[in-house]
Amino acid sequence: MFIPRTLSEVRRSGNAMLWRAIIVGAIVAVALFLILSANITLGQENLEEGQIAERDIRAQRDATFDSVSETEAARDEAAALVEPVPDTLESPVDNQEDQLAAFDTLGRRVMRILELRDGGSLAAEDVSARLASDVPEIRIAHRELVSQMPVPRWEIVAAAARTALESTLAVSIREDELPGVRASVRDLITIDLADQERALAGDLAAELVEANVVIDDELTEAAQAQARAEVAPVQVEIRAGETIVREGDPITIGDVEALEELGLTRPRVQTGTVVGNILIAAIVASLLVGYLWRFEPEVWHRTRSVLLFFLALVVTAVAIRISADRTLWAFAVPTSATVLLIGILLRPSAGAAMACGLAILAGVMNRDALEPAGYVMAGGLVSLLTITHAERLNAFVRVFVALAITNVAVVTAFSLLGQRDLPAVLQLAAMGLVNAFLAVILAVGSFTILGNVFGIMTVFQLLELANPSNRLLRRLLLETPGTYHHSVMVGNLAERAAETIGADPLLARVAAYYHDIGKMKNPLAFIENQAGAHNIHDDLNAETSARIIAGHIRDGIDLGYEHGLPVQVIGYIPQHHGTGVMTYFHTKALREVGGRADLVNERVYRYPGPKPQSREAAIIMLADGVEASVRSLDEKDEESIRAMVDRIVDARVEDGQLDDAELTLKNIFQIKEAFVGQLLGMYHSRIKYPENVLPIVERREQS
Repeated sequence: MFIPRTLSEVRRSGNAMLWRAIIVGAIVAVALFLILSANITLGQENLEEGQIAERDIRAQRDATFDSVSETEAARDEAAALVEPVPDTLESPVDNQEDQLAAFDTLGRRVMRILELRDGGSLAAEDVSARLASDVPEIRIAHRELVSQMPVPRWEIVAAAARTALESTLAVSIREDELPGVRASVRDLITIDLADQERALAGDLAAELVEANVVIDDELTEAAQAQARAEVAPVQVEIRAGETIVREGDPITIGDVEALEELGLTRPRVQTGTVVGNILIAAIVASLLVGYLWRFEPEVWHRTRSVLLFFLALVVTAVAIRISADRTLWAFAVPTSATVLLIGILLRPSAGAAMACGLAILAGVMNRDALEPAGYVMAGGLVSLLTITHAERLNAFVRVFVALAITNVAVVTAFSLLGQRDLPAVLQLAAMGLVNAFLAVILAVGSFTILGNVFGIMTVFQLLELANPSNRLLRRLLLETPGTYHHSVMVGNLAERAAETIGADPLLARVAAYYHDIGKMKNPLAFIENQAGAHNIHDDLNAETSARIIAGHIRDGIDLGYEHGLPVQVIGYIPQHHGTGVMTYFHTKALREVGGRADLVNERVYRYPGPKPQSREAAIIMLADGVEASVRSLDEKDEESIRAMVDRIVDARVEDGQLDDAELTLKNIFQIKEAFVGQLLGMYHSRIKYPENVLPIVERREQS
């Protein structure tokens, strides 16, 4: 923000500046392209069905597609509704007759074995074996029961089984229904039997239940295929910004299909994406470089300022890239801190350009979302509007309040447009507050450090340098009290004039305080420090005196570097005299040679320069000459002061000392008026008290 052109601007040809712009723009464009392409597939995810989503994934565009999974589910449902196609083997009556005949045969075989047992022809222990061979339909669990059963009891059990079987076989039985029918026939056995006998009868009846209708698999499959074919593909519609997968939810097959349709599942480099990133990077870099070149020459012509600007842009872009498309974190990145730093350290207009560039990048990296772009833009501009002059820390408190309100307002507005629910709005609002807090903390904690690293003077540095307790100012006061008083007076004049023409008053004051520090190396060589003592220049020739006087410029620069003064302040030391002539010693030299100007080298009696390169430097030059001259006046009334101010200022103008300072005639007139007004206040006349009346202060002291 405070950059004298002597230290920041190097006169270059148009071609040199063009090449500088091309090189800087190319470097920045490449850096931005790499950042944009860090996720070249624009948010693609390596996701599979069943995985747990690590973050919310939103659609970056509208899409309509046929869902394979939903279509297959619909077709399976349609196929399941198709009735199996039957194929009748025989009628229910015939089936009943056949199975009852088979049951009667089974019953007769059991009766014969039991009769052989009762007749003594078959031993009791051989009955079970005979049943196993002749009547395998009887399960092993029931053979012992049947082998011990009396014939009449068997007839009762067999009759109960036959009755249940006859009733069951009265209707058609499909093949696919056979297990259920066999299970139900057991429930038809009379409860008059014992439990074991009921189980025996149920098993015998179930064993002889046979289907008379089978399923024609070919016809059924054909019918199912026809039903599936009649189901149209199920279309799924996705809207841009819609959340496809929420953080913590398992990935379904439908989610995978949606992500694949949007190109978010398989990393693949798309030519369109690459070309788009190249164009975006080139456009942003070109616009910012062109803006600085055209409208911010003080920033553009200083390499370290350009480096700071674009380094801040790239670092912030990386932060945006990392948090991009993360529902909450995208709103927590403190981009306003970058805008604040650029506005404070360079210029507010450069900060506004930074806000625009970051807004574009935020919109692109968050999948062309308007909300992040508006969020970044609004926050940055509000921060710049609020900070004004960062001269006190409470200014940053003001920024926090304004930024927090703006962030909450922006997310609320877009939430209302997007129909978000209340919890989502509250979460985003909380992130807006976090963003404001981080932005202010980062700006406060880093702008002084960055100012030192990049050689940019901050307001806080100036305020520290203006403090009378500063070590170098204390030395100036103690070692050269006359010079100190002169510097303070020049600072008052410079500050007043700078305010009048819109220059930087604090910079002018501070530079004025240190413009004559070189006089500490040889205090008695300067009349304001001699305090009525012998003037050493009375014993020296003019040229020697001139070299001694001019030496305070070099000595001041050396002291400035020795005490760590900012280079910008040091730059005002050689400029406050410019290349002006030391008139007193030049005139003395002419007297020494009898007035022959050809024998006097005027260059010996000129200060080394350079001429003032900024408005503040010009003001200090004029204030320095005016203060010293007016102090020498016998009468310090308005007429005398105005005449002296006009004479000193006009002489500097005529000598060409203000040619590089970019001052207009109106500015010069305003400076004169400011000087006159300030000097009249400094040298106002006092009331002469009668001898018998003491001022209040004196009376207090005497008492």
